[in-house]
Amino acid sequence: MKYLKPIGVWLAILCGLLFLLGCSKEEESPVKEKAEKEEDSGIRLVKEYVSFKQIATLPLLDLQKREAWQKAVPEVVEIAIPRRNGEAEQPALWYDSGTKEKKPLLLVLHSWSADYRQHYGIPYGAFAKENDWLFIHPNYRGEFDNEEATGSEKAVRDVLDALAYAEAHAPVDTDRIYLAGFSGGAMMALIMAGRFPEKFTAVLSWVPVFDLNDWYGSVTQSSQAYADNYRKDIEASCGGKPDTDDKAKASCRDRSPATYLSNARGKPVKIFISGGIHDHFVPPSHAIRAFNELAEAPHDRISASDYRFLDENEALPDGLKGQGEKNSLFEEAELPVMFKRRSANATLVLFDGGHDIVYNAGFLWLSEQHR
Repeated sequence: MKYLKPIGVWLAILCGLLFLLGCSKEEESPVKEKAEKEEDSGIRLVKEYVSFKQIATLPLLDLQKREAWQKAVPEVVEIAIPRRNGEAEQPALWYDSGTKEKKPLLLVLHSWSADYRQHYGIPYGAFAKENDWLFIHPNYRGEFDNEEATGSEKAVRDVLDALAYAEAHAPVDTDRIYLAGFSGGAMMALIMAGRFPEKFTAVLSWVPVFDLNDWYGSVTQSSQAYADNYRKDIEASCGGKPDTDDKAKASCRDRSPATYLSNARGKPVKIFISGGIHDHFVPPSHAIRAFNELAEAPHDRISASDYRFLDENEALPDGLKGQGEKNSLFEEAELPVMFKRRSANATLVLFDGGHDIVYNAGFLWLSEQHR
C-alpha cells in the first residue's frame, strides 16, 4: 500500500502535463494550420492584406490610387487593350514576370463604385507577384453608374478582351484561368461564369449581387446613407426605374447573374460564392440564390423561407445551424465561417460579418482548382 501514493502522485503530474500540452496544441493550431496550408499548397499568401475591413484602415488608402499601386506592387504596369469598331482602348493593370513557363492567370474585376485602379485590387496584384502568376485588372467600362457599364454587352466584351490580351501576350496555363470579383465585381464574375463557363477554371465571387431588380428593391427601401446613390446608379444603368418601367426591368434582368448562372451548373468551372450574414449592403440571400442556381441536387438548395429568415434576422435559421467549419484564414480576418455547403461545382460559404472579403482564403481556394 505504501507504493500506491507515489504512483498516484506521478499519474496526477503526468495527466496535468498532458492537459497542458493539449491546451498548447489547441492554441497554436490555427497558426499551425495556416502555415501547413501555405506549405502544402506551395503558394505564398499575402499576409499584410487580410480583409476589406482591414485594408480600409491601412495608410495605403490615403494615397492616390496609382500612387498606392506603385508603392505596394511597382511591378504591376498600366496597359491599353484594343477594342473593336474604332472605340478607345480599354485601360487595365497587368503583371507578367517574363518567365517563360506556363503560369496561372488571375483576372480580377473591380467593384461597383470603382475602376481598374481601385485600392482593394492591390492584394491580387501582390499575390500574383509573390507566386509568379499572371494578373490582369481591366476597367470594363468603369464605375457601374451608366448604361455602358454594369454588366452591359460592352462590359462583357471588355472582360473577354482582357482575357484574350493575356493569352496573346503571356504563356497562360489554360488549365488554370481564374476569375475573381468582390461586390459589383462578384456580380460581373457570375455573369461571365454563366455566359462563358468554358473559359474559366474557377470563379471567386465575394458578396455578389445576384438579381439587380431585387437589389433595386432593397436599396430603395434602405435607410442607409449610401442607398440613394446605388438606386440612382441602377436607374442610370438600366434606363429608368425597374419597379415601374418594364423596359428598365428587362435591362436590369439582362445585367444580372440570375439570368445566366444556371448555364454553369454541372460544367467544369468551379465557383466559390461567399456572403456575410450581417451584410446590410447586399443581403446574404443573393449569395445563397446564386448557389441554388448551381446546386445539382434539390436537397442541396436552401429554401426561400430560410434565406429570407437570414436576411431579416441576421442569423442562421435552425435548419442551417451547426454546418460551419473552423478555417484559420477566416478566423484571422475575424470573419468565422458559420455555414458551408458544396454541391456539384459550387461552394457556398457564409461568414459572421458584413460586406467583406477574406483575400487569402480565396487565393488558397483558387490555387487548388485545376482542370
